[in-house]
Amino acid sequence: MFFLLWGLLVWLGATLIFRFGGQFFFLHDQPMLMILSYILVVPLILVLTLPIYKWKRVTASQRIKAAMFIALPGMLIDSIVLIYFQDIFTNLSHDTDKFFASWLLWAYSLILLSGFIGNRNELE
Repeated sequence: MFFLLWGLLVWLGATLIFRFGGQFFFLHDQPMLMILSYILVVPLILVLTLPIYKWKRVTASQRIKAAMFIALPGMLIDSIVLIYFQDIFTNLSHDTDKFFASWLLWAYSLILLSGFIGNRNELE
């Protein structure tokens, strides 16, 4: 239950950031800034997952399940949110939706992949 709640909080935080500041991340005329947003989410996801696994003492074999529970709320909610993209993210141009969806898939993939990162001692 904790990881579902954590996933919901992560989704809410990210959604609020993009709702009020997304116009600074998804600029078609500045591809380097868009690439940077893809790169910078990697350490952000690691900070939002790995310390939580350690804090909650999640074993290496349990991490993939925890990662799934973190990603699941956002994936379910975003599947609806993306239908109403223009109504919710009024600060983003309508043609940004494909970049936003791509970024979301990237971020959720990283969350899921974090479940495969384990302490070497636990894996042996």
